Amino acid sequence: MEKAKEYWSTNYPSFLEDLKSWARIPSVSIAQNGMYPFGKACADVLDCALETGRRMGFETENDDYYGGSILFRGTGSEEIGIFAHLDVVPEGEGWAHPPYDPYVVDGWMYGRGCADDKGPAVTALYVMNYLKQSGYVPKHTIRLFLGCNEECGMEDIKYFLRKHPAPAWSIVADGGFSVCYAEKGILEADFVTDMPVGMDSFVAGNASNAVAAEAEARLTSPLIPEEFEWVEGLTITKDQDGLKLHATGRTAHAAGPEGSDNAAVKLARCLLSGPWLGPEAQNKLAWIAEDLADYYGGGVGIACESAEMGKLTIVAGMTRTCDGRLVQNINIRYPAVVTGDELLDKLCRKAAERGWKLENKRDDPPSYMPPDHPYVTQLDSISRKYLGDVVKPYTMGGGTYARHLPNAAAYGPGMPGLQRPTPPGHGGGHQPDECVSLQQLEKAFYIYTEALQALDEME
Repeated sequence: MEKAKEYWSTNYPSFLEDLKSWARIPSVSIAQNGMYPFGKACADVLDCALETGRRMGFETENDDYYGGSILFRGTGSEEIGIFAHLDVVPEGEGWAHPPYDPYVVDGWMYGRGCADDKGPAVTALYVMNYLKQSGYVPKHTIRLFLGCNEECGMEDIKYFLRKHPAPAWSIVADGGFSVCYAEKGILEADFVTDMPVGMDSFVAGNASNAVAAEAEARLTSPLIPEEFEWVEGLTITKDQDGLKLHATGRTAHAAGPEGSDNAAVKLARCLLSGPWLGPEAQNKLAWIAEDLADYYGGGVGIACESAEMGKLTIVAGMTRTCDGRLVQNINIRYPAVVTGDELLDKLCRKAAERGWKLENKRDDPPSYMPPDHPYVTQLDSISRKYLGDVVKPYTMGGGTYARHLPNAAAYGPGMPGLQRPTPPGHGGGHQPDECVSLQQLEKAFYIYTEALQALDEME
């Protein structure tokens, strides 16, 4: 690995500049019609990434801006895939520094997308460039796929698979080490109700797959009660139209909501404790304030777990006001001991008691690869070689491209026990002050370099 270390040291400045250039583009995926299916910003970052690949001498493909690929041609007809995404979740509030002005402090780069998933994507590209410059001739063509819709639907990978055969082997640079051999199912659903009487609007959250950090409601009542259960993070203001209540919480990824504070739940509880709403309206808001408050599904009667995949989790991701109705989005990550249909049946019965009904759903069943599969054991052994026995094969609640691909798993660059230099609720991939350890990406560079060569030898 001495040559790899020398390459990294020499090319580190250009690596940083490339990562910064990708991270400056606010590539939030927004589905729309026209030549840019997920918006101009996603098209811009894909153009930027493909141009980086061409600068290195690679071939590139643009799949109609659903995603694109950078190709290191091999001698055979099959491919090895590296899958990463360029779209990001909305920036939200509470940043100490502008989210699209990436900067480095004490070995950490800060900025929306630096960790999830542009940092890993740039790292993978530099691995390909190192292999090419070192004279390596792969048997398989190595394809770096860069998607533009991973965060909200994965229509990018579905479009890719309609146009291209799946690689023989793939790694998804959007998880942790050692190697993820199973992912929970993901059930996303919208429940709707008529706007509760006495309320003009209720809005919370920026993405289905993140706990809401901000929530705001407007009431027709001008009354600010003298006795009221104030909670931390709540403000009430009065104008000619009534009252505005605003609550702040602490966000986290829907796959790991522990330690977060859902602002939608907090605000709904405040509304129930005040004098503004009648019994019917209070019953509707109890769906948010009480039933969806338990991250493990006890409030809606769907709690379950498995030995391998752990507990089911559920979060109230987004709340919206639309055409006189209230829309509550929920995001569930569930183990293989239950089906999406079973969960929906229980959810619909509980929602009906509160005056809500199901309007939209998206169910992506769990994915699984046996932990003793040669692919898993090979990747695991390489991870342990560089990181030690602190890492081991695992399962997770997050959803990656791996669930849509054969012979694929999430594989780094996250590392257990790595402490971010940020306060609680900050620093993560879906949080303000998102950051990534540059030393972590360097280690991933060496692991990916060896892993690609090992997969290239697999039959």
